[in-house]
Amino acid sequence: MDLSFKKPNPKCSGCPALKMNLPRHTILEEEIEEECDILFVAESPKMHEGDWSPFRAQEYSVIMNQLAGLGILDKFKVGMTTAVKCPTINTDTLNPEIRKACTQHLYDSIERYKPRLVFACGKLATTMLYGKATLESRVRGKPITLESPNGHKFPVVVIKHPFEVVSEPRNAFLFSTDIRNGVNNILLGKSSEVQVDYTFAMSVSELNDVRDTFLESKMDMAIDIETTGLNFMKDTIHTVSMTLVDRNTGELGGTLVLPIDHPEAKISSRVKASFLGFIEHMMKRKDIRKVLQNATFDLKFLKRYGVEEVHDVYDTRLLQHLYKEDVPKSLSDLVYYYFPEEEF
Repeated sequence: MDLSFKKPNPKCSGCPALKMNLPRHTILEEEIEEECDILFVAESPKMHEGDWSPFRAQEYSVIMNQLAGLGILDKFKVGMTTAVKCPTINTDTLNPEIRKACTQHLYDSIERYKPRLVFACGKLATTMLYGKATLESRVRGKPITLESPNGHKFPVVVIKHPFEVVSEPRNAFLFSTDIRNGVNNILLGKSSEVQVDYTFAMSVSELNDVRDTFLESKMDMAIDIETTGLNFMKDTIHTVSMTLVDRNTGELGGTLVLPIDHPEAKISSRVKASFLGFIEHMMKRKDIRKVLQNATFDLKFLKRYGVEEVHDVYDTRLLQHLYKEDVPKSLSDLVYYYFPEEEF
C-alpha cells in the first residue's frame, strides 16, 4: 500500500506547512469533480481503503443515509471535498499563512463543483469558509451566502462533522435537522404559507369583539408575554398574547394581544383590570391546554399581576428536554427544529 504523498501543488509554494516538514499535498482535486447541487466540505483528508478521502467509510454512510432518508439522492448530485489538503493540518496547526494558501484550493474546488448548497462540516471547514476562527455553535444551521473570487455565489450551512455523529449518536438529531432544513429551505424552496390574523385590543369593546371566540373554544391556547426585563419583581409586562391552536391540524383559531403596561398603548386602569381579569379566567380553565415556552418566567410575572390560579400548563422547553435533553431549547431553536420554513 503506497501511502506516500504527491508532490506539492504549485499553489502551495510558500506555504509554511512545507517548511514545517508537515506531510506534502494530497491532491484530492485530481479526482473527477463534476458540477453538483450539494457539496460537503470536510476538514482534512482521511485515509480510507488505501486512498485519501474527505470522509471515512462510517462518516460517508452517515451523510448518504441522511440524504437517502430525505429522498433526494435521485434529484440532486452530491460532491465532497476538504477544507485543507494536508492531512496533518488542523485547527491547532492552522495559521493565517496556511489558511491563505489552502483557501485557494478550497475555492478552486468550489469553482469546479459550482454547488447550489455547501455544508461546512466541523470547526476547520467553518474557519476556512468564514475566513476566520468562528465559534461553530453560534453559526450552526444558519445559512449565509459567500462568493468565490470568480463570482460564484453559494449558500453555506455549518453542520456538525459526521464523525461527531459516529462517536456520539445523540448528535444525530442536530446533524439531520441542519441538513433537512438546508435542503428544504434552499434547494426545495419550501416556505410558510401561514397567515396570522390578530386583534390588538385597546378597549373593553375591542376585547368583547373576540371574547366569545376564546371563551367557547376548546382549542389549545399558546400564551406569550413581553416584558421590560427579566426581573419579575421590578420589571413590567408590556403585552400578553394568546393564540388558539388546533392540536391535531395546527389550524389557528385566532390571536389576541392585550397591552398591560405598554408605553405606546396607554390604557386606563379600568381597561387594564378587565384585560387581566380575562387573562385570569382563561388561565384558570381546566378544559384547555395552556402552552408556554419557559413557563415559569411568564407565570411569575402573571402571578405578580394577580393571575395566580393556572391549570393544565404545557411547557415546550421542558417537553423538548424530555424528548432531546442534549440540544438547545430556546424558542428560536424549537422554531428551527420543527418549523424551519418560518423566519424567527
